Amino acid sequence: MVRKIISAVYEDFEKYFCALIMSLLVLGLGLQVFFRYVLNASLSWSEELSRFCFIWAIYLGASLAVKKEQHVRVTAQYLLLPKRWRFVVWLFTDIIWATFNIIFAIEGIGLVQHAFQYPEISPALEWKTAWLFMVIPGGFILMTLRMVQLYYRAFKNGTWRELVKIGEG
Repeated sequence: MVRKIISAVYEDFEKYFCALIMSLLVLGLGLQVFFRYVLNASLSWSEELSRFCFIWAIYLGASLAVKKEQHVRVTAQYLLLPKRWRFVVWLFTDIIWATFNIIFAIEGIGLVQHAFQYPEISPALEWKTAWLFMVIPGGFILMTLRMVQLYYRAFKNGTWRELVKIGEG
């Protein structure tokens, strides 16, 4: 039972969290527009909240795009390769991408540690920025996990050749 719950949360985490933070972003900006243009007043916190939500949506949305195989990539070069080589080159470029993600996750962890060691408080919401910066290593780690998950499922199901969908459809 617990395993099913954890599995369900892991499977759809980005989708629901992105929906939540995008809703907060729209609500914050909507409130700011309403207060500014209808009530001739302004809120000190709504733009900051919206900015933080936007940043979190970018990192978690990138992970969701990897999971759904809809991440932006340049693919024209694969058309120049024989079909039997496309997967090998695709896998090689994904290994480079995963390495890049791991390097940035490590650097992000260093940033978060530094932010906890030398705390900085956001001006309007008065939040510790270290907690907000956690999305940087988290997003890169999650992107890498989703990429590994994609390959694991493709090899397990025997559909690994379908990962490279170039020049089809």
